[in-house]
Amino acid sequence: MRKIIAVALTTMTPVLGASLGHASTEAPELTWQSITFGQSTDLNFGSTILPEKVGTNEVTIDGQPISAGPLVDHATIESRGGKLANSHEGGTFYYTTLPTDMNFTLTATLALEQLGPETGATPNRQEGAGLMVRDVLGAPRANPQPLGHEEFPAASNMVMNLLRSHTRENDGLMNATATYREGIQDPWGNPGNLLSKEDYVEGASYGAEQPYRMTLTRSNEHFIVTMNNGQQLYNHELTQAPANLVEIQDPDHQYVGFFAARNARLHISDIHIELSDANTQKANAYQAPENPLVWSLASPDVASTPDYTLQALANYDGEFRVSQAGQPLGDAQQVKAGDLFSLSLQITEPADFLVTFQPTQGPESEEQSKKLSLRPSAVADPFNIYVSTDGSPGQAGDQANPIDLASAITHLAPGGTLYLASGDYGAVEIPLAASGSPGNLKRLTGEGADVRFTGMVSHNANYWQLDHLEVAGERLIVHGSHNVFEHIVTHSAPDTGFQITSPDNVGRPLWASYNTVRHSESYNNEDSSGINADGFAAKMRIGEGNSFDQCLSHHNIDDGWDLFNKVEDGPNGAVTITNSIAFNNGQTLNTQPTGGNLGNGFKLGGEGLPVAHTVEGNLSFNNGMDGFTDNFNSGALSIINNVAIDNHRFNFIVRQSPYGDQLASARLAGNVSLRLESESDYLDSVHGDISDDNWFIQDENTQTSSSHYDEETLAEIKALLQQQANTESERREQALTLQKLVFN
Repeated sequence: MRKIIAVALTTMTPVLGASLGHASTEAPELTWQSITFGQSTDLNFGSTILPEKVGTNEVTIDGQPISAGPLVDHATIESRGGKLANSHEGGTFYYTTLPTDMNFTLTATLALEQLGPETGATPNRQEGAGLMVRDVLGAPRANPQPLGHEEFPAASNMVMNLLRSHTRENDGLMNATATYREGIQDPWGNPGNLLSKEDYVEGASYGAEQPYRMTLTRSNEHFIVTMNNGQQLYNHELTQAPANLVEIQDPDHQYVGFFAARNARLHISDIHIELSDANTQKANAYQAPENPLVWSLASPDVASTPDYTLQALANYDGEFRVSQAGQPLGDAQQVKAGDLFSLSLQITEPADFLVTFQPTQGPESEEQSKKLSLRPSAVADPFNIYVSTDGSPGQAGDQANPIDLASAITHLAPGGTLYLASGDYGAVEIPLAASGSPGNLKRLTGEGADVRFTGMVSHNANYWQLDHLEVAGERLIVHGSHNVFEHIVTHSAPDTGFQITSPDNVGRPLWASYNTVRHSESYNNEDSSGINADGFAAKMRIGEGNSFDQCLSHHNIDDGWDLFNKVEDGPNGAVTITNSIAFNNGQTLNTQPTGGNLGNGFKLGGEGLPVAHTVEGNLSFNNGMDGFTDNFNSGALSIINNVAIDNHRFNFIVRQSPYGDQLASARLAGNVSLRLESESDYLDSVHGDISDDNWFIQDENTQTSSSHYDEETLAEIKALLQQQANTESERREQALTLQKLVFN
């Protein structure tokens, strides 16, 4: 998502004795009603909300809830939840439904009686109130609210005449902001939408005794907002907001009215709406700006053997060519975005080459070139290079004369191995240019040694295997693809210990994909805020094919596994997690359980985006939040043959999607939920395609009297959970023994 400020016209007109009244053609046949929808409007949402107002999202008239019917003369909208986000809204809306072949001017006197947190916290500018038109509504919030239920995002194309806080400080002032969003195709949101916010009045006072006359108009071409303070009329034309932007998701209806969100109370009075037939200008649908062209060499400037393979890749389709001294080498190759270009060369002496890329799609049309100066490797054996903490450049890289790690990475041949001697190594980057090749992975190993990295390990290359390594007090970050990680231990990092992710704006074809993590462990990770550090994460721009197998994640301040994604980026590729264990998350070895919304075992998504992750054969126990949670993933999750025991809140929670039959539902089969050593107020809450062979806790009886296991096995499980594990090896052994027991 790229935020663009639209070019617009704002005028200020003196008002000399003008009435705040507004002549209108009334439409008594219209039905007006209220709805609360969207993320953070749950009845129990309490962030920066006074305890006595938690769950308050309502429209009232003279203190009584409003009913559907004709337009009222005055009302109060109060919202203690929801949010005004980049790609979606949550809040309370008093509205009517109009056909899209009608134009309108909605007018009212607005008094913003309260804005921002009443707890003393500062505003985050997700609060606001005003007039709005949108192309779809979200699903009404659940009331009564099932335990564990939380509302999903509700994304729309919309226009607002918005009153929001002047700054992020409690200065008692507000701005009037002309706001619109376009480019939304799905109610769960999509990347590449445009959100424009332009303050056309700044630093205005507000309160119950400070009314403003405000309008929102849809014309044949665009939208207009106004604000009248009794002294001046501010008129703002949103010339870049086409009138047909509210015809995208629902071509036939538009939803027009007044709203409040997050922390706001708005009084509206003297309400009028004028309607007229529309002859809507059919503006072209919004096209998101394309990502910039990114193309890179994926082979080093050292020829480790005479048989050298030159590699490159790009985030757009195009043609690669290679030349030497102006003469072409081989044929030009058409390569798809994200695919690997390769050309075999013979290198026996230093040589210069020119690699040229001609994009055939994307924002660039001119060809681009990079110079590659190659030199033959001088190490003794480029397939077997020995590294030590005191190795230095220029050494032979054999056992008697080890080389430094940075040099070794450059000299290693595809299919070769770097052998690390015991010791502590600092931060290291394995760059994209050091990539191996399909079928010839490069290997970095500490097998048989005691190897520890005390600085960040940044792995940006493709086609590597890293194994038998410890990363202590820092992170291992993977941006590359087609890599294998085995017997990796990350711990005590200042954020997530092991994370697969991708930089912003490189485009989906270059997102980290097809990485395999096996027989690895991540624990005791805690960030400075105490809310973000996970054990393993595959989140924020990851492609298809990433997987974890036979891994352990425990004693991390936040989640064991986190598969979060953002609407602005788009959905991640599907991740597979198998035969793994998450336990005691939501705490560390040094920090006691924190409570709140921390410590899921397996968190399987975020922000309503549908992604078909697979979790199979995993164990989740004694985590501070949920054992297995969809975390608002509305996609076709496969949750198969997993066991959850004594997690603090839910053992299993898969929410009811608000998007109906637009998306395939989750599939749950062969799962087992147990309560043995700790009770919970929460029964399992699962929705989707649920087979009969699950053992979920659905009522008080199944919590205590029904189980997948016989009494003897249950007694063994319970005894194992009661054992005190004091050392890292004891904790690991206890978890592995429990895994064998429950999956025997």
